[in-house]
Amino acid sequence: MDCERLFISALHKSGVLLGVGDDAVLLQDVSRISPRIHFFTPRIKSPKYRHLQGISSSSFARVLGKHKELFVAADGFCEHIHFKREWLSLEEIATKAMLINISDMFAMNALPKYALLSVTLPHLQAKEITQIALALANVARSYNVKLIGGDTMKGENLAFHITMLGVPNGKILGRKGLKAGDLVYCTGRVGQSLYALLWLLRGGKISHSRRFARFIAPCLRDQFIAAIAPFARVGLDVSDGVLRELHTLSALNHLRFSSLTKSRIPAYKSGEEYELLFAIAPRHKHRLLRVAKRTRTPLEFIAKAKRIGSKLPRARIWH
Repeated sequence: MDCERLFISALHKSGVLLGVGDDAVLLQDVSRISPRIHFFTPRIKSPKYRHLQGISSSSFARVLGKHKELFVAADGFCEHIHFKREWLSLEEIATKAMLINISDMFAMNALPKYALLSVTLPHLQAKEITQIALALANVARSYNVKLIGGDTMKGENLAFHITMLGVPNGKILGRKGLKAGDLVYCTGRVGQSLYALLWLLRGGKISHSRRFARFIAPCLRDQFIAAIAPFARVGLDVSDGVLRELHTLSALNHLRFSSLTKSRIPAYKSGEEYELLFAIAPRHKHRLLRVAKRTRTPLEFIAKAKRIGSKLPRARIWH
Protein backbone atom coordinates (compact mmCIF):
# COMPACT_ATOMS: atom_id res chain seq x y z
CA MET A 1 0.00 0.00 0.00
CA ASP A 2 1.28 3.47 -0.90
CA CYS A 3 0.75 5.12 2.49
CA GLU A 4 2.12 8.48 1.35
CA ARG A 5 -0.31 8.72 -1.57
CA LEU A 6 -3.23 7.61 0.61
CA PHE A 7 -2.36 10.14 3.31
CA ILE A 8 -2.00 13.06 0.89
CA SER A 9 -5.20 12.02 -0.92
CA ALA A 10 -7.11 12.17 2.37
CA LEU A 11 -5.74 15.65 3.07
CA HIS A 12 -6.61 16.75 -0.46
CA LYS A 13 -10.23 15.69 0.00
CA SER A 14 -10.39 17.71 3.22
CA GLY A 15 -9.80 20.93 1.28
CA VAL A 16 -6.82 22.19 3.32
CA LEU A 17 -4.07 21.50 0.77
CA LEU A 18 -2.56 24.20 -1.41
CA GLY A 19 -0.37 21.86 -3.46
CA VAL A 20 1.99 19.38 -1.83
CA GLY A 21 5.14 17.70 -3.14
CA ASP A 22 7.75 15.59 -1.39
CA ASP A 23 10.78 17.78 -2.06
CA ALA A 24 10.39 21.53 -1.54
CA VAL A 25 7.77 24.21 -1.93
CA LEU A 26 8.32 27.61 -3.52
CA LEU A 27 6.62 30.57 -1.87
CA GLN A 28 6.33 33.32 -4.46
CA ASP A 29 6.40 37.07 -3.83
CA VAL A 30 7.23 36.72 -0.14
CA SER A 31 8.41 40.35 -0.23
CA ARG A 32 4.78 41.27 0.36
CA ILE A 33 4.50 39.26 3.55
CA SER A 34 8.00 39.44 5.03
CA PRO A 35 7.39 42.78 6.85
CA ARG A 36 4.65 41.03 8.85
CA ILE A 37 6.90 38.17 9.92
CA HIS A 38 8.05 38.44 13.52
CA PHE A 39 10.99 36.45 14.82
CA PHE A 40 11.28 35.88 18.53
CA THR A 41 14.91 35.75 19.60
CA PRO A 42 15.39 33.67 22.76
CA ARG A 43 16.85 35.48 25.74
CA ILE A 44 19.73 33.23 26.71
CA LYS A 45 21.37 34.37 29.93
CA SER A 46 24.15 31.80 30.19
CA PRO A 47 27.39 32.91 28.43
CA LYS A 48 27.89 29.27 27.47
CA TYR A 49 24.93 29.43 25.07
CA ARG A 50 25.23 32.96 23.69
CA HIS A 51 26.04 31.61 20.24
CA LEU A 52 22.49 30.21 20.02
CA GLN A 53 20.54 33.17 18.70
CA GLY A 54 17.31 33.43 16.77
CA ILE A 55 17.09 35.21 13.43
CA SER A 56 16.02 38.85 13.38
CA SER A 57 13.62 40.28 10.81
CA SER A 58 16.45 42.45 9.43
CA SER A 59 18.65 39.38 8.93
CA PHE A 60 15.79 37.65 7.15
CA ALA A 61 15.38 40.63 4.84
CA ARG A 62 19.11 40.57 4.03
CA VAL A 63 18.91 36.89 3.14
CA LEU A 64 15.99 37.46 0.79
CA GLY A 65 17.68 40.51 -0.72
CA LYS A 66 16.29 41.04 -4.22
CA HIS A 67 14.59 37.63 -4.19
CA LYS A 68 10.83 37.49 -4.01
CA GLU A 69 10.74 33.72 -3.67
CA LEU A 70 11.48 31.58 -0.65
CA PHE A 71 12.02 27.83 -0.77
CA VAL A 72 10.85 25.73 2.17
CA ALA A 73 11.69 22.02 2.41
CA ALA A 74 11.05 19.57 5.25
CA ASP A 75 12.32 16.03 5.66
CA GLY A 76 12.69 13.38 8.32
CA PHE A 77 15.48 10.89 9.00
CA CYS A 78 14.41 8.35 11.60
CA GLU A 79 15.85 5.28 13.26
CA HIS A 80 14.27 1.96 12.20
CA ILE A 81 12.74 3.69 9.17
CA HIS A 82 15.71 5.17 7.33
CA PHE A 83 18.57 3.62 9.29
CA LYS A 84 19.61 1.39 12.16
CA ARG A 85 22.05 2.79 14.66
CA GLU A 86 24.44 -0.15 14.34
CA TRP A 87 24.86 0.54 10.62
CA LEU A 88 26.58 3.92 10.91
CA SER A 89 28.40 6.00 13.48
CA LEU A 90 26.47 8.81 15.18
CA GLU A 91 28.51 11.36 13.23
CA GLU A 92 27.62 9.67 9.95
CA ILE A 93 23.93 9.51 10.83
CA ALA A 94 23.77 13.20 11.75
CA THR A 95 25.79 14.19 8.69
CA LYS A 96 23.46 12.29 6.37
CA ALA A 97 20.37 13.77 8.06
CA MET A 98 21.54 17.27 7.19
CA LEU A 99 22.84 16.43 3.71
CA ILE A 100 19.58 14.91 2.46
CA ASN A 101 17.73 18.09 3.39
CA ILE A 102 20.26 20.29 1.62
CA SER A 103 19.97 17.98 -1.39
CA ASP A 104 16.28 18.91 -1.74
CA MET A 105 17.28 22.56 -2.07
CA PHE A 106 20.02 21.98 -4.62
CA ALA A 107 17.73 19.80 -6.75
CA MET A 108 15.54 22.85 -7.40
CA ASN A 109 18.61 25.09 -7.89
CA ALA A 110 18.11 26.88 -4.60
CA LEU A 111 20.67 27.97 -2.02
CA PRO A 112 19.94 26.77 1.53
CA LYS A 113 20.18 29.58 4.09
CA TYR A 114 18.46 28.65 7.34
CA ALA A 115 17.29 25.47 9.04
CA LEU A 116 14.90 24.53 11.83
CA LEU A 117 15.98 21.33 13.55
CA SER A 118 13.85 19.04 15.70
CA VAL A 119 15.74 16.08 17.08
CA THR A 120 14.62 13.17 19.25
CA LEU A 121 17.46 11.81 21.37
CA PRO A 122 17.38 8.36 23.01
CA HIS A 123 19.46 7.55 26.08
CA LEU A 124 22.95 8.63 25.04
CA GLN A 125 26.14 9.63 26.80
CA ALA A 126 27.10 13.30 26.85
CA LYS A 127 29.98 12.57 24.48
CA GLU A 128 27.61 10.96 21.97
CA ILE A 129 25.17 13.89 22.05
CA THR A 130 28.08 16.24 21.42
CA GLN A 131 29.19 14.12 18.46
CA ILE A 132 25.73 14.45 16.89
CA ALA A 133 25.62 18.21 17.45
CA LEU A 134 29.09 18.78 16.00
CA ALA A 135 28.34 16.65 12.92
CA LEU A 136 25.20 18.69 12.20
CA ALA A 137 27.14 21.90 12.73
CA ASN A 138 29.98 20.85 10.41
CA VAL A 139 27.60 20.21 7.51
CA ALA A 140 25.69 23.42 8.17
CA ARG A 141 28.93 25.39 8.25
CA SER A 142 30.17 23.78 5.02
CA TYR A 143 27.08 24.97 3.15
CA ASN A 144 26.65 28.32 4.96
CA VAL A 145 23.42 27.24 6.65
CA LYS A 146 22.43 28.79 9.99
CA LEU A 147 20.34 26.86 12.51
CA ILE A 148 17.67 29.24 13.80
CA GLY A 149 15.45 27.09 16.00
CA GLY A 150 13.58 23.85 16.45
CA ASP A 151 12.99 21.44 19.30
CA THR A 152 14.85 18.78 21.27
CA MET A 153 13.03 15.79 22.75
CA LYS A 154 13.82 12.53 24.52
CA GLY A 155 12.48 9.33 23.03
CA GLU A 156 13.21 5.70 22.32
CA ASN A 157 14.65 6.23 18.83
CA LEU A 158 17.03 8.73 17.27
CA ALA A 159 15.19 10.96 14.79
CA PHE A 160 15.85 14.18 12.90
CA HIS A 161 13.19 16.45 11.37
CA ILE A 162 14.64 19.40 9.50
CA THR A 163 12.93 22.32 7.78
CA MET A 164 15.22 24.14 5.36
CA LEU A 165 14.74 27.70 4.06
CA GLY A 166 16.49 28.89 0.91
CA VAL A 167 16.49 31.32 -2.00
CA PRO A 168 16.72 30.79 -5.79
CA ASN A 169 20.16 30.40 -7.34
CA GLY A 170 19.02 31.44 -10.80
CA LYS A 171 16.44 29.55 -12.84
CA ILE A 172 14.22 27.32 -10.73
CA LEU A 173 14.06 23.61 -11.56
CA GLY A 174 10.63 22.09 -11.04
CA ARG A 175 8.78 18.97 -12.10
CA LYS A 176 6.66 20.46 -14.85
CA GLY A 177 7.99 21.53 -18.24
CA LEU A 178 9.08 18.21 -19.74
CA LYS A 179 8.43 18.05 -23.50
CA ALA A 180 8.20 15.19 -25.98
CA GLY A 181 11.65 14.48 -27.39
CA ASP A 182 13.51 15.63 -24.27
CA LEU A 183 16.40 13.49 -23.04
CA VAL A 184 16.24 12.32 -19.43
CA TYR A 185 19.50 11.84 -17.52
CA CYS A 186 20.56 11.06 -13.98
CA THR A 187 23.78 12.10 -12.27
CA GLY A 188 26.00 9.38 -10.85
CA ARG A 189 25.13 5.73 -11.30
CA VAL A 190 22.22 4.74 -9.09
CA GLY A 191 21.97 1.35 -7.43
CA GLN A 192 24.77 1.54 -4.88
CA SER A 193 22.43 2.61 -2.08
CA LEU A 194 20.20 -0.42 -2.67
CA TYR A 195 23.24 -2.70 -2.78
CA ALA A 196 24.41 -1.35 0.59
CA LEU A 197 20.95 -1.68 2.12
CA LEU A 198 20.52 -5.30 1.02
CA TRP A 199 24.02 -6.08 2.27
CA LEU A 200 23.19 -4.64 5.70
CA LEU A 201 19.84 -6.41 5.91
CA ARG A 202 21.68 -9.70 5.33
CA GLY A 203 23.89 -8.97 8.34
CA GLY A 204 26.84 -7.46 6.49
CA LYS A 205 28.99 -4.62 7.77
CA ILE A 206 29.73 -1.38 5.96
CA SER A 207 33.30 -0.50 5.09
CA HIS A 208 34.47 2.93 4.06
CA SER A 209 34.96 1.91 0.45
CA ARG A 210 33.62 3.45 -2.74
CA ARG A 211 30.97 0.72 -2.89
CA PHE A 212 29.23 2.07 0.23
CA ALA A 213 30.07 5.77 -0.13
CA ARG A 214 26.65 6.87 -1.42
CA PHE A 215 24.82 5.08 1.40
CA ILE A 216 27.03 6.69 4.04
CA ALA A 217 26.93 10.24 2.68
CA PRO A 218 25.12 11.53 -0.44
CA CYS A 219 27.24 13.32 -3.04
CA LEU A 220 25.63 16.72 -3.58
CA ARG A 221 25.90 18.10 -7.11
CA ASP A 222 25.37 21.81 -6.43
CA GLN A 223 27.93 23.15 -8.94
CA PHE A 224 26.68 20.88 -11.71
CA ILE A 225 23.02 21.74 -11.04
CA ALA A 226 23.70 25.48 -11.05
CA ALA A 227 25.53 25.12 -14.38
CA ILE A 228 22.78 23.16 -16.18
CA ALA A 229 19.81 25.00 -14.68
CA PRO A 230 19.67 27.63 -17.48
CA PHE A 231 18.93 24.94 -20.10
CA ALA A 232 17.45 22.06 -18.09
CA ARG A 233 13.69 21.47 -18.37
CA VAL A 234 13.00 19.74 -15.05
CA GLY A 235 14.92 18.53 -12.01
CA LEU A 236 14.10 16.06 -9.23
CA ASP A 237 16.00 14.75 -6.24
CA VAL A 238 16.17 10.94 -6.46
CA SER A 239 15.09 9.97 -2.95
CA ASP A 240 12.51 7.29 -3.79
CA GLY A 241 14.21 5.77 -6.82
CA VAL A 242 14.53 6.78 -10.48
CA LEU A 243 11.43 4.77 -11.40
CA ARG A 244 9.29 6.57 -8.82
CA GLU A 245 10.49 9.94 -10.10
CA LEU A 246 9.80 8.90 -13.72
CA HIS A 247 6.24 8.02 -12.73
CA THR A 248 5.93 11.50 -11.21
CA LEU A 249 7.23 13.20 -14.37
CA SER A 250 4.93 11.09 -16.53
CA ALA A 251 1.83 11.99 -14.51
CA LEU A 252 2.58 15.71 -14.23
CA ASN A 253 3.58 16.23 -17.87
CA HIS A 254 1.23 13.69 -19.53
CA LEU A 255 4.11 11.97 -21.30
CA ARG A 256 5.65 8.52 -21.50
CA PHE A 257 9.21 7.34 -22.06
CA SER A 258 11.21 5.14 -24.39
CA SER A 259 12.02 1.66 -23.12
CA LEU A 260 14.39 1.53 -20.17
CA THR A 261 17.50 -0.66 -20.15
CA LYS A 262 16.17 -3.90 -18.62
CA SER A 263 19.37 -4.75 -16.77
CA ARG A 264 19.23 -1.38 -14.98
CA ILE A 265 15.61 -1.55 -13.80
CA PRO A 266 16.50 -3.04 -10.36
CA ALA A 267 18.92 -0.14 -9.83
CA TYR A 268 16.23 2.35 -10.87
CA LYS A 269 14.18 1.11 -7.91
CA SER A 270 16.97 2.04 -5.48
CA GLY A 271 15.86 4.68 -2.99
CA GLU A 272 17.88 7.32 -1.14
CA GLU A 273 20.38 7.85 -3.94
CA TYR A 274 20.05 11.65 -3.74
CA GLU A 275 21.21 12.14 -7.30
CA LEU A 276 19.55 14.53 -9.77
CA LEU A 277 17.10 13.28 -12.38
CA PHE A 278 16.71 15.93 -15.07
CA ALA A 279 15.81 16.49 -18.70
CA ILE A 280 17.19 18.62 -21.53
CA ALA A 281 16.25 19.36 -25.12
CA PRO A 282 18.36 17.28 -27.58
CA ARG A 283 20.07 20.41 -28.92
CA HIS A 284 21.72 20.94 -25.51
CA LYS A 285 23.33 17.49 -25.31
CA HIS A 286 26.88 18.64 -26.14
CA ARG A 287 26.53 21.58 -23.77
CA LEU A 288 25.49 19.16 -21.03
CA LEU A 289 28.46 16.88 -21.67
CA ARG A 290 30.84 19.84 -21.46
CA VAL A 291 29.40 20.84 -18.08
CA ALA A 292 29.62 17.24 -16.85
CA LYS A 293 33.27 17.04 -17.89
CA ARG A 294 34.13 20.38 -16.30
CA THR A 295 32.45 19.51 -12.99
CA ARG A 296 33.55 15.84 -13.11
CA THR A 297 29.95 14.69 -12.84
CA PRO A 298 29.16 11.18 -14.12
CA LEU A 299 25.93 10.92 -16.12
CA GLU A 300 23.61 8.10 -17.11
CA PHE A 301 21.11 8.41 -19.95
CA ILE A 302 17.76 7.10 -18.70
CA ALA A 303 15.16 7.54 -21.45
CA LYS A 304 13.60 9.83 -24.04
CA ALA A 305 10.27 11.53 -23.30
CA LYS A 306 7.57 10.56 -25.80
CA ARG A 307 3.86 11.16 -26.34
CA ILE A 308 3.37 7.45 -26.96
CA GLY A 309 5.84 5.16 -25.24
CA SER A 310 6.38 2.09 -23.12
CA LYS A 311 4.55 1.59 -19.86
CA LEU A 312 6.89 2.15 -16.93
CA PRO A 313 7.68 -0.80 -14.66
CA ARG A 314 6.15 -0.63 -11.22
CA ALA A 315 8.17 1.44 -8.76
CA ARG A 316 9.13 0.19 -5.32
CA ILE A 317 7.54 1.88 -2.30
CA TRP A 318 10.19 2.33 0.39
CA HIS A 319 8.58 4.19 3.29
